[in-house]
Amino acid sequence: MVNLQQLGKKLERGFYVDNLYEMAQLCRDLALDATNPTPFFVMEHIFLGIAKDWEDRPLTVEEAKFVESGMIKSLEELIEGIEKSALPEEVFKLLNRAISAYLASPKGKYAR
Repeated sequence: MVNLQQLGKKLERGFYVDNLYEMAQLCRDLALDATNPTPFFVMEHIFLGIAKDWEDRPLTVEEAKFVESGMIKSLEELIEGIEKSALPEEVFKLLNRAISAYLASPKGKYAR
């Protein structure tokens, strides 16, 4: 999946608003083409939730790095699991980790 590889590369670039929106669009495209769209749908909404919050207010580098560091590993692992065609149970486990990291973002504010 070319878009999945692109998503991994964009994730490596970090969490900045334009990149978050680009990753959300890639996830939307992947969800539309996937037999199992759930992980992509969830990642799309994670990226959109953060981007929408960050574009409307001043953001410190420290806050951005804190959110990114708390989430990036679980998202990388989820993408890797999908790339390796992990069993559905494993993808579900990785998806739960990514959701938990998202919900644990500062004060849970991104989970609205």
